[in-house]
Amino acid sequence: MLVNSFLTDLLKSWDNIVNNVKRFIYSLNESPLRFSFLILFLFLSCEQLTPKNEKVIARVGEIYLYASDLEGQLTAFNNRSDSLLKTRNFIDSWAKSQLLIQLAEQNLKKEALEDLEELVKNYRNELYANAYLQSVVNTSLDTLVSTNEIDSFLITNNSAFKLNAPLYKARFIHLPPDNVDQFEIQRSFERFNQQDQLFLDSLSFQFYDFLLTDSIWLNRRDLINEIAFLSKQNPDQYLKKSQFFRVEDSLGVYLLYIKEFLEKGATAPRSLVESTIENIIRNQKKLKFIKQFEKEILQDAIKSKNYETY
Repeated sequence: MLVNSFLTDLLKSWDNIVNNVKRFIYSLNESPLRFSFLILFLFLSCEQLTPKNEKVIARVGEIYLYASDLEGQLTAFNNRSDSLLKTRNFIDSWAKSQLLIQLAEQNLKKEALEDLEELVKNYRNELYANAYLQSVVNTSLDTLVSTNEIDSFLITNNSAFKLNAPLYKARFIHLPPDNVDQFEIQRSFERFNQQDQLFLDSLSFQFYDFLLTDSIWLNRRDLINEIAFLSKQNPDQYLKKSQFFRVEDSLGVYLLYIKEFLEKGATAPRSLVESTIENIIRNQKKLKFIKQFEKEILQDAIKSKNYETY
């Protein structure tokens, strides 16, 4: 009934919209998004003329919510009920926000309103300035950080990258106790050349568990969690550089080799701090660039007499 009334009013006011409305209604079953636009019409009991000369969805005082304001908020919906509910919630949220603003303007002291306006103005200015500076940085600043820059930074700031816990590079295998290839596996595990690595990889389906990527730094907690025979009480017994261990218990045979070891207080490996250093260097470059850019625009404004002090 509401739709028919709306269409009747629409026909009386704008004959040239009739065909578009009909095509819109006939296509509702093809797109949930199109249905969401119909919801906009359902909130209009009559057409209103407004300062923007657009269809009005809601009004709070002299502030209007237009159909165009809702377009960006409408996304794909699960069904018509979902579309109606989300649209209604958006309109109610808009209304509550506008009501609070109007009540604030009516009831807050003049001094408080002036302070708020100053904050809004300052925030707006900062947004514009920062957005423009970021745009200039993105188009003008080379953000590539070289290997030499990273190495130089690490050397200069060595004390800032000390380990607060030991790190290890290790490999290990957990074998079933009755594995018939265990000694051949052990030989390849200790020697660990390229052929050995291929051999071990081909037999990995026989292992209970394994870690053969010994180029990754791990902390003590990682190793204890990964290797069953290690515990908080015995790590110092096994976690030693260039040491091979074979341990047997009722659960199987364990092969462990510690390839590298860094003590607490040592300089952190480059691979672990590289991304952090890159970000620090980029930020330093950005700050230096912005400082120089601001200095130049000030000088240019003075030369062109666009900026003067009195």
